[in-house]
Amino acid sequence: MKISLAMIVKNEEKNIGRCLNSVRNIVDEIVVVDTGSQDNTIKVLKSMNDIKLFEIKWPDDFSKARNYSIEQTTGDYILVLDADEYMVSGTRSELEKMIKQNSIGRILLRNYFKKNNEVHESQIYISRFFPRDVRYVGAIHEQLNSDKHPRVDMDFIVKHDGYFETNKGERNIPLLIIQLKKNPNDPYYLYQLGKELRINNQFLQSINFLKKSYKLVNTNASYYHDLVLELINCGKELGDKDIFEVIKQNEMKLKRVTDFHFAKGMFFMDYCLKNLHSANSLIMEIEKSFLTCLTLAQEEFIEYVKGTSSFLASYNLGVYYEVTGNMKKAFHYYENSSLEGYNQALKRLELLNSGV
Repeated sequence: MKISLAMIVKNEEKNIGRCLNSVRNIVDEIVVVDTGSQDNTIKVLKSMNDIKLFEIKWPDDFSKARNYSIEQTTGDYILVLDADEYMVSGTRSELEKMIKQNSIGRILLRNYFKKNNEVHESQIYISRFFPRDVRYVGAIHEQLNSDKHPRVDMDFIVKHDGYFETNKGERNIPLLIIQLKKNPNDPYYLYQLGKELRINNQFLQSINFLKKSYKLVNTNASYYHDLVLELINCGKELGDKDIFEVIKQNEMKLKRVTDFHFAKGMFFMDYCLKNLHSANSLIMEIEKSFLTCLTLAQEEFIEYVKGTSSFLASYNLGVYYEVTGNMKKAFHYYENSSLEGYNQALKRLELLNSGV
């Protein structure tokens, strides 16, 4: 069985070599489609003898571009990566196992992003290895259109830092608006637009799209967990009272998701600070939410953003206990967080120890 790597790229001169070098030894063919680079991406690719390079005009549709790249391959199975991604763990035998099962393989994608000047890491399984007859659908945030192949999580880890210090909202938001003009009640595109607007700190616009998506979405949708988290995080910025009901409705469905309990804790903390008259009735919910994060870490749990089951929860418990005057517990949880490598906790301990 022949395995092809299919990629679409634009202005990726800094990243393309890292990506290709990480996987070229486990694939039989590399097809790269450039969609209009203005930097040295094409020059870099032409210097590589094992690359099949094609150039097209950007069609304002990710699925069209992805499907074009697949059609240029000759492999039986297709691996898809973006230029700002690179494999850190994976083998040819793992890919061959998926082929024997006639499955669609899901890689573990680790994303790195900045929030409040801190680097965070999240992870998610995403379908990226599939038979060549499968195609993408969706002009943006495209997805594989196939129900006949089971989707299986692979032992295959890829890192992604494309959103690290890059704002892709300028590209994504207009495309999402176009899709919503065609399908105004599509919960997936409503969610994606709300998410992009939240990332761009356009909270008032974001919350409206997220709420509409939430009303329309099937709770079994693959993005449902993330939609709920986006709603809580966006609602936190606005002090939106509707989020109390969202939290209540998802206590059971997301009870083992540490990010859910962490987002709850942050929401309650912000709400109490902005609405001091409500603090007495809600303040215990802050402690309960972060303690639940740490308790779940001892059981079976789901974690998307690294640290919500450990150092981030411990740090925010430290903040909670410091604000409520329990300095013994504050030091305890700051120390736990710092021992797990969280720099903010270490800085806070240094300030407290210096008497600031």
